[in-house]
Amino acid sequence: MLRFLVFGDLHLEDCTDGEERLECILRHAKEEQVDFMVSLGDLCFPTEKYAHIMDRIRSCGIPVHHTIGNHDVQEWDITHSLCFLGKERPYEAFEAGEYKLIILDTCYWKSEQGEYHFPNKNRVPSLYPVVPQEQLSWLEEQLSDGKKYIIFSHMSLVNPFARRGIANKEAVQQLFEGKDVLLCMNGHDHGSDLKMVNNVPYYTVSSASQFCWWGGNPPGSEVKNLFYKDPLHVIVEVDEREIRIRGMESAFVDLTPEDVGVDDYRWNGVDVHPCAQSCIIKRYE
Repeated sequence: MLRFLVFGDLHLEDCTDGEERLECILRHAKEEQVDFMVSLGDLCFPTEKYAHIMDRIRSCGIPVHHTIGNHDVQEWDITHSLCFLGKERPYEAFEAGEYKLIILDTCYWKSEQGEYHFPNKNRVPSLYPVVPQEQLSWLEEQLSDGKKYIIFSHMSLVNPFARRGIANKEAVQQLFEGKDVLLCMNGHDHGSDLKMVNNVPYYTVSSASQFCWWGGNPPGSEVKNLFYKDPLHVIVEVDEREIRIRGMESAFVDLTPEDVGVDDYRWNGVDVHPCAQSCIIKRYE
C-alpha cells in the first residue's frame, strides 16, 4: 500500500501561527508513517526570512516534494524559487513501487508572443494559467510507460472558473485517455472539491490555513482571510482496490463565509466549509 500526506496553500506569510501549523502537519506525517509528503504550492514567500522553514522541512525525516504555486513566483523568477525549494526543475516525476507520481507546474501565461512562466511583471495581456506545450509533450512521454499515475498540480485541471483552473484543461485531460490515471490533486482554490471526468477523479485540497475571499468595487479591491483553527491536510492511501482520502474537520477562527456574503459556502467552484473532505474512490468496479 502507498500512503502519503498532501497539504497546500499554507501562506505562512499571512499566518501568525504558520510555523505551528506546519509542525502539526509534520507531526501527523510521522504518526501516520507516510512514504512521502507533497506540498501543493504557496507554502511561503521564497525569501531569506523563511529559509529556516525549508531547513525544518528538509530535516523532518520524510521526503517532501514541492509543487510550484503562483505565490512562489509572484515577484520572483522561477530560477530563484526552484533554488529556494531545492528543486532542479519546475515539473518532475518520481516513482514509488508500481506508481508514478507526476508533479506539474501550472504557473504559465500564454500571449501572442508565446508561453512564459510567472511572474508577469509587465502585465502583458495573457491567457492564464496554462500548461505550456513543452510540458504537455513531457507529460505525454511520462504517461507512456504503462504505470499507474497520480498527478499533482497547484491549479486545478478541471475547475471551469476563470483564472482558477487551467485554461487548456482539455489538452491535459486528453493525455489521460487510455492511461491508468488513478487520481489528480490540486490546491490553489482554498476550498474542497471532488469531480470525476472521464473516470478520472480530480480532488482539490483545502488550504492549510484559510479561505481567502476577495470582493469590493472594483472586484478584488477588498481581500479578507478567513482562518481555520486547524491546519487542513489529507492522508491518501492507495491499494489495489481503492483510494482512501482521509480529511479532517475544523472551524473558522473568527470571520465565516456568511460574514462576507458567501451564504451557500460555494466560491469559485469549490466548497469553502472549514474541512478537507474524506472520500473513498473505488479503483475497479
